[in-house]
Amino acid sequence: MTELSAVGVREAKNRFSELTAQVNELGSTLVVLKNNRPWVTIHPADPEAASRRARLERFHALTASIEQDVSREPAWEADKSDRELLDEERVRRFG
Repeated sequence: MTELSAVGVREAKNRFSELTAQVNELGSTLVVLKNNRPWVTIHPADPEAASRRARLERFHALTASIEQDVSREPAWEADKSDRELLDEERVRRFG
């Protein structure tokens, strides 16, 4: 989980929408400072958000690994039929 840097009250006021969107997106707590001391914290209200984020991150990792595997596949030869390609693969694998 990415940590958000503490911000001052004025900056929090001026960037409230942006900061709260980051809090919800990242699932981390934001500390708001007043006179350079922690004054309040802003954190996601939905307890299920962390679970959804974790599932989404796993999904992104899985799709990235699949895309890497696909990029290593040999190029498709459009002039060959599916049957010819399957026959070649059978011969390559089983002799």
